[in-house]
Amino acid sequence: MAVLPENSQLRIPSNGGPETWPILQCGRVFVLPGVPQFFEEKLGIICENFLNKSKEKKYLRKIHLSADEVDIVHFLDQVVAQFSELDFGSYPFFEEDAVVKTVITVEGSSEDSVKTAAAELVRM
Repeated sequence: MAVLPENSQLRIPSNGGPETWPILQCGRVFVLPGVPQFFEEKLGIICENFLNKSKEKKYLRKIHLSADEVDIVHFLDQVVAQFSELDFGSYPFFEEDAVVKTVITVEGSSEDSVKTAAAELVRM
């Protein structure tokens, strides 16, 4: 018997037989085995059965900034709130002599929204 983390799910593939082991999912994270053969098998099952199969086109913009992430977080939060339908990423670089100190990504299904949000970020 095993104790599973709170709010986790055992995902059983629809095409699996009685010998198919379930896959543990904790939120948006799948816990996979470390043995390469089993890892590859489970990864294929996840892609076939549990991931969103939407063919909706995604648009992506990357903004490279010379500002530290901590210095722009307030403005970034405002843009994120304004464009809640988009996904944002913020990736700081900590090297002292780095020219680029933060990379911001903007992703979404509306090209116009992605362009507008990226333009707002560049204005800062």
